[in-house]
Amino acid sequence: MSSIARGLVAASAALVLASCGDDEPTPPGGGPDGNGEGELFMVHSAVETNGSRMNYFTLVDSLGEARTLDYAKSLELPGRPRLYAAQGVGFFAIGSGESPTITRYEVKDGALVAGASVSFQAQGVRSLGAQAVLFVSATKAYYKDTAQAQIIVWNPQEMVIEKTLPLPAELVKQGYVTGMSQWASRDGEAFFSVGWSSTTYDAVLPGTVLVRIDTATDALTWTQDDRCRDLTKTLRQGDTLYFFSGVINGLGYAVKGTHEAGQQDCFLRISSGKKAFDSDFVGTVSKALDDKHVGFVITVSEDGTAWLQVADKTITPTAPGTTYSEWYSKGWSWWKVPFASLTTAATRVQGDPGAYSSFTLTSGSNFFVSQSSSDYSTSTLMDLSTGAPKPTVSFPGFVLDVSRIR
Repeated sequence: MSSIARGLVAASAALVLASCGDDEPTPPGGGPDGNGEGELFMVHSAVETNGSRMNYFTLVDSLGEARTLDYAKSLELPGRPRLYAAQGVGFFAIGSGESPTITRYEVKDGALVAGASVSFQAQGVRSLGAQAVLFVSATKAYYKDTAQAQIIVWNPQEMVIEKTLPLPAELVKQGYVTGMSQWASRDGEAFFSVGWSSTTYDAVLPGTVLVRIDTATDALTWTQDDRCRDLTKTLRQGDTLYFFSGVINGLGYAVKGTHEAGQQDCFLRISSGKKAFDSDFVGTVSKALDDKHVGFVITVSEDGTAWLQVADKTITPTAPGTTYSEWYSKGWSWWKVPFASLTTAATRVQGDPGAYSSFTLTSGSNFFVSQSSSDYSTSTLMDLSTGAPKPTVSFPGFVLDVSRIR
């Protein structure tokens, strides 16, 4: 495997999450110039007002300092645009919130400069998905399209589509929303899992399908597994891959309490050299929590700590009829437990319970999570690597993604 491909795989594994980011006043000593040797991050955050979302893409030269982002310096885009990036590519891309078009961006003299674009409209894509892109190399990327049950293979250097890989038509189930997990990849292969939720996002169907791609030949294979569902987050440890159940499964389990709606949190493993989930392994964090808490793994940091988002059922709504927006709104906190011993009682991270957040980011020795107000009007990145949580970057709205681009 080439050095750039290894860097892309590592960066993709580190960019866990599915939610938020933006820019700030230039600190003393200089700011992001796009041409220097220091760190540079792209923060994608959003503010929702009366059902309308405005997104902000902001350059930040440090995530470790306490500051408030100034959106006056941000790239402002409406709708639901997506940030697609991986360290080592030399650029990043933004998917439009109003059309299935991805545009290359580079940073020059501290400014975001748009370059070439590629459209997936002819392939039937109507809107772009979050974390849908895997950069295999500087000249090859995959886009997973849930609605059309296909993988689009495109060249991010030339910004052209090379081919499409059809998935089984039965992966799209009538009357349900098809969901695909984050990518998980290692040398020569890439994986994601497929699941199905209700259109009101309050229940998930049992089972999952694991899709594998040979990244050298683009050959596709898939296997059915009925033990877990709603597998959304992924993790790579060495050459072992993990897939963790998510927040909609937690809602179905906590509110409806039926096997058709959800189950206790659940995760599966693909061991080194294997092409499907290990038949002799099913994990859970339920034994690390008491009966009034429902949680699941968001990520595992380099020191082997599993970081959980946990709902306190005495605060988080769980009455019959609870909607997903009510379920997300309050009573959530971060907890941690050694990943190697998930029967050990988990420890709650200091801080008041707030809205659900699945954002995490590792940068050097720092480990960041997001804490949001119950209405998502304000959010703060918290550094949890030093014991007591340390507030760093704050901003209006909520974080959707943060990518290190240099």
